[in-house]
Amino acid sequence: MAASALLLAALAVFVAAVAAAALDTSPVPFDAGYAALFGGDNLVRSPDGRGVTLKLDRYTGSGFVSKAAYRHGFFSASIKLPGDYTAGVVVAFYLSNWDEHPKNHDELDFELLGNRRGHGWRVQTNMYGNGSTSRGREERYLLPVDATVAAAHRYAIAWTPNNVVFYLDGVPIREVVRVPSMGGDFPSKPMSVYATIWDGSNWATDGGKYKVDYAYAPFAAEFSDLVLSGCHGAAEECQVDLLTHDVAVMAPAKRAAMRGFREQYLTYTACRDRVRYKTTVFPECDDLADGGSTFHEWGESKKTRRRSASPLLYSSRMQ
Repeated sequence: MAASALLLAALAVFVAAVAAAALDTSPVPFDAGYAALFGGDNLVRSPDGRGVTLKLDRYTGSGFVSKAAYRHGFFSASIKLPGDYTAGVVVAFYLSNWDEHPKNHDELDFELLGNRRGHGWRVQTNMYGNGSTSRGREERYLLPVDATVAAAHRYAIAWTPNNVVFYLDGVPIREVVRVPSMGGDFPSKPMSVYATIWDGSNWATDGGKYKVDYAYAPFAAEFSDLVLSGCHGAAEECQVDLLTHDVAVMAPAKRAAMRGFREQYLTYTACRDRVRYKTTVFPECDDLADGGSTFHEWGESKKTRRRSASPLLYSSRMQ
């Protein structure tokens, strides 16, 4: 009986310790985790100090950056995008270390691409490792929600030593699993977290066909619910907490939700782009069951994609 009691007591201490060390995914005040990057008065802090608005006008865009760099972690922001005519406008939420490693930088991107009036925003994800910009792993999707209405939508990146998961409103929309044959293409160096708004007229909307029209400026993107849950250096406890947290573990329900999202909203993938990449086959490209038959040789989907009025079906416990 005494031994059992001691065992139960030890187990209780262990469980309490694990709970105390659990990954903290609560939002932080803007100035606690971030600093202005550029844009001057085009960066406007919210009255409660927990969010910020980034503006683009004919003179400048704007942006902010985390005060620390992280080696793996979970990072998210709720973003409300500008409405009306937004062709050429790019709103980005991403991780990068280009400032420290300009010749061999790592990067994980959400890039939100504006559009003409009556056409919805698009979202693009990407990954670079060790300067692998010639092997960009872009994917583009329709946004299944109206990103310009009153309610903001949450964009999140979970980056672990083993995988990267991109989330939209708690739904995993893409997972990149690290495999040995990727070599240095998988991000491995500490990165800072950035958010920017800028003029991408030369490429963002229909390959640059439609440009930014500053008659509709300023374009304003609102950021709130800023989560900076990253690991500093090789902190082993943080890495364990991250790897065992819901944000990093792809349970069957999450995989099913991701597959459903991709089947409905994926419009382009580098995995199926044989014009740009010729015979290159990215080792992680194994989640498209049709073998590419529903994609053109340049990676665009042959399916007609439409935004659904239905809400996304999976919401993780964290979000």
